[in-house]
Amino acid sequence: MKLDVFSLLVLLGALQALFFGIYLLFAKSENRFQNRMLAFFILILSYNGFETLNWSSELGKYLFIFELFPFVLIFGIGPCLYLYVRSFRKEPPVKKPWRYFLIMLIPFTNRLLLVAGYFIWKFTPNHFVLFPPRWLDANYGAIAEPASILHSCIYYIFALLEFRRQRKENLLIPEEFRWLRMLIGVMAFFNALWLGTILYSRFFNVWGGEQYYVIETFLVVFIYWIGFMGYHRTKIIYVAQQKKTQSYFENLPEGEVDRCVAALQKAMAEERLYLQPDISIQSAAEHIGASAKTLSAVLNQRVGKGFNEYVNGWRVEAVKQMMLDPANAHLTITGMAYECGFNSQPTFQRAFKAATGQTPREFMQASSMQKQP
Repeated sequence: MKLDVFSLLVLLGALQALFFGIYLLFAKSENRFQNRMLAFFILILSYNGFETLNWSSELGKYLFIFELFPFVLIFGIGPCLYLYVRSFRKEPPVKKPWRYFLIMLIPFTNRLLLVAGYFIWKFTPNHFVLFPPRWLDANYGAIAEPASILHSCIYYIFALLEFRRQRKENLLIPEEFRWLRMLIGVMAFFNALWLGTILYSRFFNVWGGEQYYVIETFLVVFIYWIGFMGYHRTKIIYVAQQKKTQSYFENLPEGEVDRCVAALQKAMAEERLYLQPDISIQSAAEHIGASAKTLSAVLNQRVGKGFNEYVNGWRVEAVKQMMLDPANAHLTITGMAYECGFNSQPTFQRAFKAATGQTPREFMQASSMQKQP
């Protein structure tokens, strides 16, 4: 192992990105989708940093796992950037965002077949060959690498166009605008440097890894920058959004606020609007005859909750009632959650624990003990 200054900087940068990405995944936010897209973006950079460390410190001699699945996660960079920028639009929400990442299945399947083919070849008599592993690996890098930068550039254009549309429609507050303009500018330089590195290798027939030192050095700087700036800008934007919401709320007539709260309460309690798995703040606002901006301000300033937290609170109460009813003993906890409007088990688990301080199973066990004489 060779841990020089460059490798040490890569290690520290990758660790910083890893910790910040995990923090964003679990940080409380009204726009969790936005946090997740930035988290995935940073975690991909972190993984790439560990890949760089693998060859720069010669860990590859001992830790070959990074050699098994190269050029897979990198295909997620472009979609993450686009969806992060798109998340600032808020409404309408992005439906089925996982579709943007389906292309990652192509390189992943290729590498999975390669690994499976190797083990079949190694552990079968006479080295049985279902398909030639070397054939799968022969031209993989030559195809996957330019395909990944092309994919990233296409989604960069989508992100840039979305940013310009939001700016034209005046959807961004100044803090959001400055942050996105900075991020998109840095990504433009990153993509240009990445593309230039590949073209230099192809046209001048340079191989062996030396041509990657420039972009890998920039990647280290980028990881430190996105970790530092991403954290502080996320905090600044959150505070600015809260101030903007508070200012808008203060200018609302008191009667409109009361009407909005009462209408929302009725829609949830009597019409059970929370049972709709795909309910959004836009659809809920239309249902009660208000704007999404007004409903968001009322929830944040009067109720003290974000929209998702408010709706999930009603769903959790509905699940609790189902759990306490003996007629539902044949249903699983997950089944009850889906019947009450949840469309994801992890979301249900987090919402239930946040609302009750217990996991669903702990709640059921405690309820059963109370019923015993």
